[in-house]
Amino acid sequence: MREELYRAELWLNRNFNDAKRLEADERMLEVLEGRLASCVAKYETDGTQSRDSDAARARHEDTLLDYSTQKQKVETESKKLMAEITKTRAAIDELGDNDLIAVAVDRYINRLRWKDISKVEHVSHATVYRLRLKMLEKMAEILHKKNLI
Repeated sequence: MREELYRAELWLNRNFNDAKRLEADERMLEVLEGRLASCVAKYETDGTQSRDSDAARARHEDTLLDYSTQKQKVETESKKLMAEITKTRAAIDELGDNDLIAVAVDRYINRLRWKDISKVEHVSHATVYRLRLKMLEKMAEILHKKNLI
């Protein structure tokens, strides 16, 4: 039975690295937005200073290309992740017990740490771990019936 609990938890955690990657790519998109705004500001002031306006335009175009490529990457990753999160949420909703659903959503969708879940749910750490074990047992049954593990 422990093996099935482990596999259930692996299935629930399968999106964790994708979500971290998406967050990093979104931060990169913000950096590119800042660079794009900086390029525009420099481009607008190039006529009054001794800067090369052609070089500024070229930098702006390069940054714009990088931005559009990164934006497309973020949108693609986001759609893929949302589809997987929807599958995870559907499986979690089959648990039936609101306490178990809350713990599972906080951990595997919202990616909270166990100690943060105990604060949010207003229960002790020990209770959170008991709920986790009970939730994983039920989730293993659900995933096994659906042939997902």
